[in-house]
Amino acid sequence: MAFTSLVVAITLAIFYTACGSTTTTDSFTVDLLHRDSIDSPFYDGSMTFAQRLGHALQRSINNAKRFNTNPHRSSYHAELVPDHGEFLMNISFGNPSHKILAIADTGSDLSWMQCKPCIKCYKHKGQPFNPKSSSTYHTVGCKSTICKALSSSLDISCSATKKCRFYESYADGSYSNGTVSTETVTLGNRVLENIVFGCSFSNDGIFRPNWNGIVGLGGGDFSLVSQIRAYVPGKFWYCLIPYPVTNELTNKTSKMTFGRYDLGPDVVSTPLVENYPNTFYYVTLEGISVGNTRIHFSDKANFSKPLEKGNMIVDSGTTLTVLPTQLYEGVEAAFKKAINVRTMKDPQKVLSLCYRSAKVSFVPNVTMHFEGADVVLNRDNLFVTVSKHIMCLAFQPSTGLSVMGNLAQINYMLGFDLEKEVLSFKRTDCEKL
Repeated sequence: MAFTSLVVAITLAIFYTACGSTTTTDSFTVDLLHRDSIDSPFYDGSMTFAQRLGHALQRSINNAKRFNTNPHRSSYHAELVPDHGEFLMNISFGNPSHKILAIADTGSDLSWMQCKPCIKCYKHKGQPFNPKSSSTYHTVGCKSTICKALSSSLDISCSATKKCRFYESYADGSYSNGTVSTETVTLGNRVLENIVFGCSFSNDGIFRPNWNGIVGLGGGDFSLVSQIRAYVPGKFWYCLIPYPVTNELTNKTSKMTFGRYDLGPDVVSTPLVENYPNTFYYVTLEGISVGNTRIHFSDKANFSKPLEKGNMIVDSGTTLTVLPTQLYEGVEAAFKKAINVRTMKDPQKVLSLCYRSAKVSFVPNVTMHFEGADVVLNRDNLFVTVSKHIMCLAFQPSTGLSVMGNLAQINYMLGFDLEKEVLSFKRTDCEKL
């Protein structure tokens, strides 16, 4: 999963279409459905809005994430349906294909799913993948290049039968253990051959019944994003629509495209910074302005320590924006001064700066100052409605790596050009794409 204890999952229901935002008509388009969407097989109509949001935000705290030339010019598209921060990916493995729902995680690399025989597997609503039933399944040997390469980022061992085994552990004690393998993956009507993944026979922890594993969308060599680069250019973009603020159901979708794209005019860009681990998409945050007050990203008040490059990751798989404690405290103080109404307590006991929604008629202009790019945030980017009458600042302090979460990304097209190492932002009404 991704870096912090904040987790978001992504559901991809896939179909093939052309997208006007790309420069070709050959593309993959995928629906990303929130697990509580009316179109999700796991939708629970008995839950209230507050219950769904409370569960999502609590998972955002508890679900720890691990830190751990091309002749084809087509693109892959995905459609994202938001609800309160958690989505699942609908993807097929094997021949004949076996469809699963798994967490789509931009902070993980190796994809894995539960496989038969499940020696110790958590209960889930789907069927484990049976590798013996697939004609295209192959295990990876201990001495293979793949196994040796994975050993730099994962706990890799050799089984008695000389198979490459992986052990993926998470900060909350959850783990997955199995065999590194290759398999045919089907996205829509496209087939991707020899995709590296983990066939897991032993898992335990906080995994939920509707999750059959994790799809890694990070920047590492063996993430699905990186392996798709054999078929499309090393680029992708997405545009997230706002979360609903009531219990009202929605089937509106966001967009996600893998491959060539053109975001058009009015774009600001910041360098993607190489850092370790290469799972994450690193950028440099210089500071945040709340109204006319600018709070600098610095570990010391006298700025004697140079600004660290790549001090923040941009993650569609994280709900809240995570800031260093000192920066967060400065931002919170500036909000209190600018809004100047009585604060409330978060009924979910997750977020620290909350207000009664009806009392807040003014929200200050907020700008995230990245190297070379100023990204302006509005009310939808800054506050999350946690109950019928209360909204809270969707930022959190941390002593670890900073994260720009998906709430801060709403109604922006984010273009990741991994070839030019640039991340671009464009303010957009994502519902109209």
